[in-house]
Amino acid sequence: MKPITATEDEQPELYAIVRRELPAIHRAVNKMAKQMRGLSDVSQKQAIAELTAMWCLANYPGNLDLAISLSDAIRHQTDIHLREAQKAGARH
Repeated sequence: MKPITATEDEQPELYAIVRRELPAIHRAVNKMAKQMRGLSDVSQKQAIAELTAMWCLANYPGNLDLAISLSDAIRHQTDIHLREAQKAGARH
């Protein structure tokens, strides 16, 4: 299954959107993280998996292949964030 990725022409526009919305993204993530504080680590993982699945299915209702492809793209983006966080930590 081919992952959903932006084309070279789409990337500058997508990066601009994310850059512009970054403060709101961080606020939303912090709010969601606070909601999960009372859950165990296993339950937090389950909550994140359910949220991701619901979002993927909402974007591609009736098309499981595209929903799974989006899930794969999210997983890939998560890996990128982990690597970047590791690099940033090594620099400080």
